[in-house]
Amino acid sequence: MRRFVLPWLAMTGALALIALAPAVAGAQTVGNFSYGQLQSATVGASGCGTNSAGEPAIHVSRADNVFLGSEQGLGGGSQVWRGLGAVGGAGASGCGLEYRGQPNATGGIGLSGGDIDLALASAANSSGNYNLYVSSLNLGSVNVAHSTDNGTTFSNTPLQIGVPLDDRPWIAAFGADTSLLTYHDVTTSDIDVLRSDNDGQSYTQISQVIPPTDYKSSSNEIGNVVIDHANIPSAGNFYAYQAFVAPSSSSGSHNNEAFVGVSSDGGHTWSDQPIPCSVASASTDLNHNFPNVSVDPAGDVWFAWSDDHNIYTAESTDHGQSWTCSPAVSTNTAQAIFPWLAATSSGVDLVYYGAPSTSNQTWSVYFAQNVGGSWGTPQQLMAVHKGSVCESGATCTTGRQLFDDFGVDTDLNGWAHIAFSQDSPSLGGGHATTSAISRSRSESDANR
Repeated sequence: MRRFVLPWLAMTGALALIALAPAVAGAQTVGNFSYGQLQSATVGASGCGTNSAGEPAIHVSRADNVFLGSEQGLGGGSQVWRGLGAVGGAGASGCGLEYRGQPNATGGIGLSGGDIDLALASAANSSGNYNLYVSSLNLGSVNVAHSTDNGTTFSNTPLQIGVPLDDRPWIAAFGADTSLLTYHDVTTSDIDVLRSDNDGQSYTQISQVIPPTDYKSSSNEIGNVVIDHANIPSAGNFYAYQAFVAPSSSSGSHNNEAFVGVSSDGGHTWSDQPIPCSVASASTDLNHNFPNVSVDPAGDVWFAWSDDHNIYTAESTDHGQSWTCSPAVSTNTAQAIFPWLAATSSGVDLVYYGAPSTSNQTWSVYFAQNVGGSWGTPQQLMAVHKGSVCESGATCTTGRQLFDDFGVDTDLNGWAHIAFSQDSPSLGGGHATTSAISRSRSESDANR
């Protein structure tokens, strides 16, 4: 959900969208990926089936455990699947993830189900596991579910933040027990930052990404937040990066420039760094949809955005002080939206939805890689939707099956894992969450 809607409006729109996409029996193969619609009928079981979730997030832990979360719309609950040691390779299956139920449920009822995000700890807890955090927009609040046992059980922390006007929470984790939660404060339009140092059991607001005196604080589109796990600025601190787009000047009315909020003290203070080479014309918006940021183990920061026609990226090697932008990455489509990056030690993976022309709006997942300093030709994977794509949140009346974002991550050996929304094979029905995993290696596969 997005576009600053009141919770009761969001619920009405989301519930109207809940419809099962047709199930496909067994995993299918496209290119070097196996993919399949995940089942949500039986907790503890894996395999293909049906689900009515969308807007998924996916992350892989340092133990090579895969976690995928998706939402059913406000009031419908969130969903989580896992694959313990579910790495890519010749035997990998897009239907290999195990359904773990609704992590953000309260009293067994899925009260959350709005915008979802996942985060994994960068250090093991006392049990040797990496804490999993699942944030989900609730009715007038945000719920964070945390698991210390690889998603077997969850505890919930309901956060009454900005009631009733908060939107699009994002979460990132550091060490064994610290996490940052950011969200859009709809009343002010600023990006608020909360921090937990006790495994997500409680959160305290510690800062805002944009100073209230800055024009961008009241006019921006939020993206995700990430934490650099490898490059520590000083003892007890870490680098955090918050993506957003905003007008390039105080007189602008379109979000035509990309920015990164940079914190070197664990989220307590921020400096907002522009990406000058991203500036588009004054009438162009770069929020199609969320701008996305990722950081590789060397500390290099990568940023991606869409102007509704093409996907662009930028790289910074000095914590956002300066940037180098790429030409358009989406070279074989007329429309390209919803970018997501996974920056690793050997390269960068990028996914987005693309359509071949404005007259042929059959949307597919596209996958591109950057190794050696340049982007390769994007690979067209599975078709996911036919027709228009509405990006106006709960106010959409059609074309909402792809929701607002999807994701990619890599396991320790560089195999790509993608989670996406789709309404195929009908290409026009309801929505569902599908998992894809790479099965054949190429020299461009990235290791982190």
